Amino acid sequence: MIALPRKLSRTGTGLLIALAILVGALLLTVMRASWLSFLISATVIALCGLKWRSLLVIGACALPLIIVGGLVLHQKRKVGFFDSNDDSIRWRQSVQREGFQLLISKPRHLVVGIGMDSLKSHWRAWGMFEQGRRPWGHMHSDYLQIALERGLPALLAWLIWMALYGRMLWRLRRQVGSDNWIEKGLVLGALGGLVGFLISGVVHYNWGDSEVVMTFYLIMGLSLVIEREFRSVTLAK
Repeated sequence: MIALPRKLSRTGTGLLIALAILVGALLLTVMRASWLSFLISATVIALCGLKWRSLLVIGACALPLIIVGGLVLHQKRKVGFFDSNDDSIRWRQSVQREGFQLLISKPRHLVVGIGMDSLKSHWRAWGMFEQGRRPWGHMHSDYLQIALERGLPALLAWLIWMALYGRMLWRLRRQVGSDNWIEKGLVLGALGGLVGFLISGVVHYNWGDSEVVMTFYLIMGLSLVIEREFRSVTLAK
């Protein structure tokens, strides 16, 4: 919608309706990290694609949504946005603390990790998840999960991959003109989505959610196609 030249059109109306449905569905999840990640993603997309006057208008429209989100959170979960007394936050802190301690417990873990899905078989032997008093699963963090299962070199390689992808999108957004609004919208969405994905990954294991990560791969693939098309045009000139 931000990349669309004529926003007062049938296409603009359709995109606005789709955005309203997306925001409404996201509010109903009552997931604070996803809310914050979406807000930051949308801010990145708007900063890269709009002028300051439009940014002020969008900011004024977004303020009521933020207030509504706070009210929904308080009504559904009886907690604030950053609430240290929230059991879900304490649960994540406990799990991540145990995972970090397991990671640094042996040099071998730091280099190659404990092995993919090893937690499913050995969490009792390692005394994880408060000796089973907490639901067993994962580390609720992309970064800690990758480091714990695969080692710090694998985490470093993953971060480099994400950084290279982000740099490609940052450069590509300047190359795609406003006349190619669909391609420009895809690039802006991919850039904002990457930022939101990485931020949400601090407290969510996005990389282990097949629906989320396949959507991420799809958007990455579309972005690579656009990058190759515009690179071939540049080389031809």
